[in-house]
Order: sequence, then structure tokens, then C-alpha cells
Amino acid sequence: MLSYVSATVVAAAVLGALSARFGGKFDVAPVLVLCALGVLSANLAKPRVASRVDFSFLSIILLAGAVVVGPLGTWVVGAVSMSLDRSPNVRWYQVAFNAAMGSLIGAGGAWAYLLVGGAADVGGLMGLNALGLNVGIPLIIADIVQCLINASLLSGVIHVSTGAPVRVLARQILVSSGTAYIGYGVIGFLFVILWFPAKLGAFSAVLILAPLLVARWAFVQYGEELRSHERTLETLVTTLSRKDADAVARSRVTAQLAEWVAEELALTPAQIGTVRYAGALREIGLIGVPWRVLHRPPELLGDPERRVLSGHPQVGARLIEGIDFLEDARSGIQHQDERFDGTGRPDGLAGADIPPAARIIAVAGEFVDLTQPRRGVPPLAPEVALARIADDAGRFDPRAVRAIADVLERHGWAVSVEGSQL
Repeated sequence: MLSYVSATVVAAAVLGALSARFGGKFDVAPVLVLCALGVLSANLAKPRVASRVDFSFLSIILLAGAVVVGPLGTWVVGAVSMSLDRSPNVRWYQVAFNAAMGSLIGAGGAWAYLLVGGAADVGGLMGLNALGLNVGIPLIIADIVQCLINASLLSGVIHVSTGAPVRVLARQILVSSGTAYIGYGVIGFLFVILWFPAKLGAFSAVLILAPLLVARWAFVQYGEELRSHERTLETLVTTLSRKDADAVARSRVTAQLAEWVAEELALTPAQIGTVRYAGALREIGLIGVPWRVLHRPPELLGDPERRVLSGHPQVGARLIEGIDFLEDARSGIQHQDERFDGTGRPDGLAGADIPPAARIIAVAGEFVDLTQPRRGVPPLAPEVALARIADDAGRFDPRAVRAIADVLERHGWAVSVEGSQL
């Protein structure tokens, strides 16, 4: 981690030196205005709109800074704004990385703007054609460059911390934040027009701030909706824990493993979320299984009791019916016992007709079941469990089997007497 942070800081220092030497004029007053806005943005509570994406004004400020204050000014704005983030429990090397990342994004976008012919003196430009060609299009390029730098640096640091594949992380970040960067580009262009052709200068920040606060409020509402989904999920899991605490532990680990597999298969962020929900609620149908059946040793179960126990996926699907955000996950839960060759339950679906979430949690759930001690049955070693899954021809999606082997090699797997742990 420290090596990655150090490399990022060195890269930022080099770009800062180049910006100071070749980046043109440095106007203190507008830099101070943009720094103040950047610090405000960095220290406002950020509504989280995806697992790794926050809504922040800073990207807009850095993009406008490419035109307003040039490479060196934007380098300073990015470094100052990110280094003065007052988030709790932030360690020194995190501050260093954030400051370096802010300066790289800011100066990188500013250099991209200049290198593709962006106008350094916007005040004399008049008319939409001139502004579009000399400011708008170069700003689009700068916006793309900033988006790519952001995704590259974030995916790199997450990879160093967790071992998750860079290409998957970068893709997730780009898909999640790409739409936001389109909005950043539009607002950044408006910021520049108000600052120069409209001759409002620093007052343009006031006009820009109002709609940004409205947008932030909308993102807060969306974030609250996502947190409401998590609370609903936790309530369902808590209900299951009162019936079978071990099932909850298995489901939580299955959810994490299934999420890794979904990332390895390059599913979209929405699909990955569906897989995680389906994994977490994989055994929710056990709520409907009588206690005497659920906790009786398997060898003592009669055929009717086995049918009740094996039908828990369909019970689980019925239990969460009507919960809109779990609708896609519901089909994954319902069809987790389908076989890839079409001979499974409940509908005999085959191949790609089986929902992706069902195919993934089938593999992840089986691996967790095999590697966790259950009712006196000793766990298998991970490599033995993987071999058994691979040898069960026709049951699992071959792509999911290969993906789980890859993610386990990358992340590792440990089993304790309390159950499987990642």
C-alpha cells in the first residue's frame, strides 16, 4: 500500500513541477476561490450513490479550473481540496494519496484541455460556435481524461488493498461514475461561460452552487433509498437467524464469494448487486421449514421431510415476492437448484435460460456448504471442494466454475470451527 501511495505522490510531484515550468500564468485570486469551493465540496457529507461512488462537487471545480486557472492552478486546487478533507479516522498516507490523486486529476485534465487546442484566453471568445469548438470540445476531452485518471487511481488502490482485479474495478467505477462525469462536463462548461464571456468572475461560483446543492439533495434521497434497501435485507437476515444462525453465516459468506465471482465475470454493477442480494438471501426459505425438520440429522429425514427441506428456494422466492428491489434476486433464489444441463429443479431450465444470479450462487453456495462443517460432517479442503464441483458434470455453469477457482486463488479461503470465513 505505502509503495503505491508513494508512487502516486511522486507522479503528482512530477506533474506539479512540469505544470509550474510550462503551465502558463498562475492567478492567485481565482485559485483561492476554487480552493475554497473545493474544500467545501470535500468536507460536505457525501451521499453515496453506489458501492464505491460518491457525489462530489470537486470534479466540476477541477474541470472548470482547467480553463480558469490552468494546469498549475488546478494542481493546487486538487491537492489543497483533498488534503483538507476532514473525514474521521483518515490516516496520513490516505491524506497523501487523496491529495496526490486530486492534483493528478486536476492537472491531468488541464493539460489535456490545452494539448487538444483548448483556448487559454476565453474572455475574447464570442458566440456558441467559437465557445463550442475552442472550449466545449476540449473540455469534453479533459472530462474524459479526468474520469480515466480517477478510475485508474481508485482501482489501483483498491486492488492493492483487497486483491480484486484492476480491470473489473476500473470497469465498475467507469460504469458507475460515467454518467455523473457527463453531468460534470455540462456544469463545468456552464461555469466557464459564466466566469468569462458573461464576465461574472468569482460570482459565477454562487450561481453554480445553487443547482449543485439541489442535485446533492436528490443524491441524498437516492442514497437513503439504498440504505433503506440494506435495512430491509438486514431485517430478513435477522429473521432467518432466529431459525438457523448457521444458515445466516453461510449466506453472508456466499454473498461475498458470489459478488467476487460476478465481478470476475464482468457483470454490470446492477447485476453484481442482484447477485449479492441473492447470495445473502439464498437460504431465506428455511424460515418456512418446520424446526423439527430443519434441525433433524439428515440420515433421519424421511422422503416427505426431504422434499420440504429441498423446496426452501421456492419458499424463499415467495417470501420476498412484492419487494421491488429484490425482484431480480428472487429469480436467482428460486432457480438456484437448476442444473446447467436442464435436469434440475424447479423448472428444468438449462444453460443461459437460468438467471445469472442463480448460476453464480449455485456454485458459491455449494463451495461454502462443502468447506464448512455442518451437523458433524467434516469440511473439505478448498482444493478438494473445487475438484468435486468441477467433476459434477452438467450441474454448474462452467464459466462460473472457472471464475470461482480464479477468485479463490486471488483472495484465498480459510475455514474455522465457527464456519467459513473470507
